Amino acid sequence: MLMPIIGRISTLLFGMAILIAGHGLQLAYVPLRAELFGWSNLAAGMLGSVYFSGFLLGCFLVPYLVSRSGHIRSFAALSSLGTASILALALSENYVFWLALRFLVGVSVAGLYLVIESWFNELVVEDNRGTVLAFYTMIALFAMASGQLLLKVSPIEDGSLLILAAMLFVAAAIPICLTRTAQPSQIPSASFSPFLVLRTSTAATIGALISGLVTGSYYGLAPAYGLQIGLAIDEISTMMALGIIGGALTQLPLGRLSDKMDRRIVIFSIMIVGALVSLLMLFSGVEGVPYLMVFYGGCAMPLYALSLAHASDNSASSSFLEIGTGLMIVHALGAIVGPLLVAQAMSLIGAHAFFIVNGLILMLGGSAIFVLTKIRGSAREHFTEFEMATTVSAQGAITLDPRVESEFDEADLGEVPQEVPQEVSQEVSQEVSQEVP
Repeated sequence: MLMPIIGRISTLLFGMAILIAGHGLQLAYVPLRAELFGWSNLAAGMLGSVYFSGFLLGCFLVPYLVSRSGHIRSFAALSSLGTASILALALSENYVFWLALRFLVGVSVAGLYLVIESWFNELVVEDNRGTVLAFYTMIALFAMASGQLLLKVSPIEDGSLLILAAMLFVAAAIPICLTRTAQPSQIPSASFSPFLVLRTSTAATIGALISGLVTGSYYGLAPAYGLQIGLAIDEISTMMALGIIGGALTQLPLGRLSDKMDRRIVIFSIMIVGALVSLLMLFSGVEGVPYLMVFYGGCAMPLYALSLAHASDNSASSSFLEIGTGLMIVHALGAIVGPLLVAQAMSLIGAHAFFIVNGLILMLGGSAIFVLTKIRGSAREHFTEFEMATTVSAQGAITLDPRVESEFDEADLGEVPQEVPQEVSQEVSQEVSQEVP
């Protein structure tokens, strides 16, 4: 059953993998180039924040573009915009010019993701959505890791890597634009209700925010951190790839573990372990940093997917699509703030502030989740199993999630409060134990 559906979406998967590899390359290249220009850490952090701002805006704007121009024309236009914006980075060292280009790249990447994801949604059926989503997630993560490894192809000082990234962007359009697959009828728009997201699950909202803070600073500043502590470009390339691969390898096992217990315990645990790994990074030798990054990524990268799964457990009476889109936006807001926060600390106390601040963020996030587990009981049992997810996507991937299709019998479930105070949970347990011999 899997091979026929993979065959139907193979051209889309191939185009997506090429696109994400090019995206991963330019994402790692920019902070390194900023460092070589002599720009401050705060300036480099701003480049990352502006990119994520463009990405967030693209999630709102691109659906309207596609509704007017169609998927293939929109993909070609957005691919051209991204390619031109990447190539234009080689024309000037003007900082404001680079900020504008990073914003445009963010808009184009969000749009390209949306177009491909909407095609996936059109082709898959309910029975294989989970399998296709997992396949999509793994390809996206390993393509992103491959993009980091492309840093080894050519020196940072010349424009060869920018040309390569731009080539991959435009090459991704070839299989997409030549596909014989019918265009989807519509593309999902982004809607965000912060009160709905918070009301559905405070823990999931905190998890998505923490995920955005740490992964945003990872993509925006980790290459510059590596350069500042004395790593060679080849070592930085390996370090970045291992962090992503670590997250890819741990996501499914952690998700399956969370199916067997309160997911907040798993989220809390990996935040604390991530904070401890950050502490270990401060005392390890420079040569050990690239390899320890696999453990850091293994803790930080799955946070978003676990938070999404926990929100699903609490959204029987709400729209999972709206909740999922809201968490994606919360994550993006964290990714905008994270690079600025970490960059400011790096400017004040040096490169090692990268792991000091991220470790503190993870520790504070884990502490907040731990407090929630003590004052609020788990809302109810898991009605759906964990599904893989990645932040290398837009809201189209959420509509691909099989949990969007899940329908619960509200009459059977009753009016279940989203999060049950621990005291009430304990009282109910005591009454039940007294009634049962």
